[in-house]
This record gives sequence, structure tokens and C-alpha cells, in this order.
Amino acid sequence: MVKVENTTENLKKCICGMCPSYNDCMRKGKEGLYCARGLTKCKFVKNGCICAGCPVQGKYKLSGDYYCVEGKAK
Repeated sequence: MVKVENTTENLKKCICGMCPSYNDCMRKGKEGLYCARGLTKCKFVKNGCICAGCPVQGKYKLSGDYYCVEGKAK
């Protein structure tokens, strides 16, 4: 597995903003691409995860989820 690059291209493909767990705090902080950037700074409730459907996850052949609380992809 390759480390996910923190690029504008990957951020444009990122679907974090559509996640049912994504909240106003994350939106205000313009957070996303957690698989490359790591943990959220916001408190939130797990309401579901859509990482499995993310084009970035597919491109890098990742198998995890909830990168916003688990941290960067390894």
C-alpha cells in the first residue's frame, strides 16, 4: 500500500463532506482527506462511514474506515 498523497487532486476526489458523520465543525474547518491528513479536530458522533465508496480509497487500495478518528491510512 502506498501512502495517500495530500494533494489538491485527491482533495477534489474526497467524499468526506458527504459522510453521514461529517458535521458543522468539520465543515467550518474545511476538513477532509483524513486518510492523508489524519484525525479531525472536531468532536462528533459516528453516524456511518462511506470511506469504502471513496475514489481516493480505491486509488490507493485502502481497506480502512473512519480515518477521521483512526488517523491516516497506513
